[in-house]
Amino acid sequence: MHRLVGELEKLIAAELTHPSLAAPIEAGIVGASAYLAQEYVAAESLDITVRDHGPVAASEALRIAVQLASGLDFGALAGIAHGALHPRDVMLSSDEARLTGIGIARALEQVDIVFPMRRPYTAPERMAASSWDRRADIFGLAAVTHEMLWGRRITAIGAQAAEALTRLPGSDPDRLRHVFGRALAEDPLARYEPALEFAQELRHAFP
Repeated sequence: MHRLVGELEKLIAAELTHPSLAAPIEAGIVGASAYLAQEYVAAESLDITVRDHGPVAASEALRIAVQLASGLDFGALAGIAHGALHPRDVMLSSDEARLTGIGIARALEQVDIVFPMRRPYTAPERMAASSWDRRADIFGLAAVTHEMLWGRRITAIGAQAAEALTRLPGSDPDRLRHVFGRALAEDPLARYEPALEFAQELRHAFP
């Protein structure tokens, strides 16, 4: 437990102060439990938003994708990836999106605790218990963005996921298929990097 707290304190030391991240601020032990406190975010999680209201308007989804990508890239510059992105980690208010949980999956791995796999958002290399890096977050971001735009989860990866896409008003279908096919590729080396490249390419799919 003390080793885990040490790993969590590394997240705090990284000073993840970014408008799209809920920064870790304190770690410790209470009773028999280790904890990590993050900045409080007064907002609703993305999974609740999609469940209650359906797909997010394309313009709004693009704004959110850019904000999340910016936060992920900021973390990556500090050597910290999320690794377990899920709609529950995305907190939405009227004008901003903030990401919680960055760095926790890696911190747990460092003390030989396996972070639960969060299907279908977890990248294939993590599902296979292989080594992973920031490109796992490109897959997760694409899966979350797909849910925002279509109101449903991905059911395949790579080219199969791309072929399953249905047309969205105002979009370029061929470009959408290319963007999601690449971002959801099974091979992490075939994905976008950095995350903002994915978000920018996605914006071009809505001319």
